[in-house]
Amino acid sequence: MVLTFFILYTVAAIIYINNREKDWGKWLSLLLFSFGSGAFGKSLVESFFPYLVKYNFVTLDHEFLFQITYSLGSFFNQNVSPYGFMMFAATYSGLFSKEKLRLLGSLLLIPLFIMFFNTTFYPQVSHNWILVAVWAIPCFLIGTFFMIYSTKVEKNNEKKKDRKLFNYLLLPPFLTNVLTNYVGHAVGLTAMWRLNAIPVAIAGITCFVMMTKMGVLGVRLKIEKQAFDNKMQVFNSGSGLLNHAVKNQIYKINSSLFLLRPYRDQLNASGKEAIDIISRSSDHLTNMVDRIQSKTKEIHIVRSKQNFNKMIDDSIEDIQMDCETKRVKIIKNYNAGNIDVICDSAHTKEVFLNILNNALEALKEGGEIEVLTDFGKSDNVIVVFTDNGLGISQNNLRRVVDPFFTTKGKSGTNFGLGLAYCYHVMTKSGGNLEIESELNKGTSVKLTFPMNEG
Repeated sequence: MVLTFFILYTVAAIIYINNREKDWGKWLSLLLFSFGSGAFGKSLVESFFPYLVKYNFVTLDHEFLFQITYSLGSFFNQNVSPYGFMMFAATYSGLFSKEKLRLLGSLLLIPLFIMFFNTTFYPQVSHNWILVAVWAIPCFLIGTFFMIYSTKVEKNNEKKKDRKLFNYLLLPPFLTNVLTNYVGHAVGLTAMWRLNAIPVAIAGITCFVMMTKMGVLGVRLKIEKQAFDNKMQVFNSGSGLLNHAVKNQIYKINSSLFLLRPYRDQLNASGKEAIDIISRSSDHLTNMVDRIQSKTKEIHIVRSKQNFNKMIDDSIEDIQMDCETKRVKIIKNYNAGNIDVICDSAHTKEVFLNILNNALEALKEGGEIEVLTDFGKSDNVIVVFTDNGLGISQNNLRRVVDPFFTTKGKSGTNFGLGLAYCYHVMTKSGGNLEIESELNKGTSVKLTFPMNEG
């Protein structure tokens, strides 16, 4: 029981912290908290209270407080969890307007109050199990219908995939809980409730796996973003110091050149060539430092509403001459229509240009770049840039957003900072960047943008 409530409380807290701006995140947190409260209350009276009495931390006179806490936990587990599940399912399904959800939440409080006044809390918790079953079982079954039906009618493939995964992994343990808990108590099989910890713990663990491994509940992105931000913070600090040191040395070289240039005509051919080489190298080094600094300095995002298609079209227009030179065809599929997104216009256009230029460099003459927009998860819109170029190996794919990592070979204009900059801009803008690639088949870069502030 101790492990069960610890898992459920932890997952409930993580989901709430990372999804508190979303209504379904709050309801899912309440649901898992309610499930965990039953295990917490039972742990208090069966494990913690005897231990605390044994070692004189509390006396038997405190038994009243532990019993009341257990009774409240049991009430949450038996009666509030159906309410939480129904509201979570209705909210997550997207089938109802906010006004209807508020009305549903208010109406469902009526039977919840009825259950409260039909529960005995002391000296022992006692539920009217027939009444509990009449209240809880329809909540879970109707909520399950909302989840399955919303998956069936979902037209967006990204959302449909997430809904299916959610249903496959979470509905079985929730429905098993209905059987072991509510049906078992209603028909007199009271010992079945102890089996309830198994499906409930599975549900909690499933949520945790979905968050950290699959990125379904909004957590994985934040974990990855934090790790990347930490890496960039260290990197920016180090590169700033390096740029400063290099520029100091360039200044010394240029100062010396300034003193030498009046005497250039007095030198032989080799001496003149040496001064010219030093001058060109100094200019190249200055240019290189400036380019690195432009990609590594702290990014300040100014978010505003921008027309999505116009930003994409403007970026494509900037590379149109290069496309014509290389006979590269750009195919536009703007499935999301003419919409606005929340982003920083200047940085976002730079991101588009980086990705389009990368695609151009990877293409042979006569290749294609497809630019597709569509609606993503929640209030997001995506743009996917797909080329049929050289592709990236799986080993390199894991490192493409790392600073200074490049698959293009070392050159004076390529420092492996483009995708690191793009990823940094997207995460700081509240979006995301994902890359899929296969050698000799091509690469897809998917950018996710929020459509609303939040």
